[in-house]
Amino acid sequence: MAIRLLPFRDYDEHDVVNLFKSAGTLDQFIDLSKENRRSTPQGDAGVFVKVSAGVLNQDGTSWDPVDIESNPESLLGKTNYPHVGRNVYPQASLSVTGVESSSDQCIGVTLRQTVARDENGENLLYNPIKKDELFGVLPGEAVPVLSKGLITITDEAVNGTLEVGNALVPSEGGTVSGIAYDTDRGAVNTIGTVLAKGHRNDFAGSQGGANVFNKPGMQSGDYYLVKIDCA
Repeated sequence: MAIRLLPFRDYDEHDVVNLFKSAGTLDQFIDLSKENRRSTPQGDAGVFVKVSAGVLNQDGTSWDPVDIESNPESLLGKTNYPHVGRNVYPQASLSVTGVESSSDQCIGVTLRQTVARDENGENLLYNPIKKDELFGVLPGEAVPVLSKGLITITDEAVNGTLEVGNALVPSEGGTVSGIAYDTDRGAVNTIGTVLAKGHRNDFAGSQGGANVFNKPGMQSGDYYLVKIDCA
């Protein structure tokens, strides 16, 4: 995945929402065995999101936030063969997608990636330990969304650059941008504050250059300590 979210964070578990899946089709989520899908806007951790589906009973009969009838993105494969019956892997009925503009109502940032297969092409439905090691959830599973707390984000999560003291606003591709606090914000939804910033140099040269994501080392470039409050 694109490294949008760094390990340092401080938050209360009560401020994590576990009701929404990441919206998208199976080929839009992360498959680490495919170069063009090691990072996706639907699958990355550290994506700032808004609600894309918030109705629990769209068919007038289902009132449950968990759909046990069908999950076409489950990785189980075809379920209409004899003796297979139906796809019984549940999925979350509600979904989120990345914010796209400063007027979007951001509800938080994803803490895990939505990942279908590992670097060997192995279906992670059958390897839950590996899925946890990758800090991921399967397509259709609820992805934890942090609504309030301290997090550290990289320049991959930012549109432009941030300065200490900037107010955070939603931006395109599930990112954030910064505006000065004395700016006339109008209808813009501010969702946090930049508390500190830093920079990591390219430290991968002694290890042979870029990693599989074509990034030097684990992460180089600017990073920011931000306080978010999307309540």
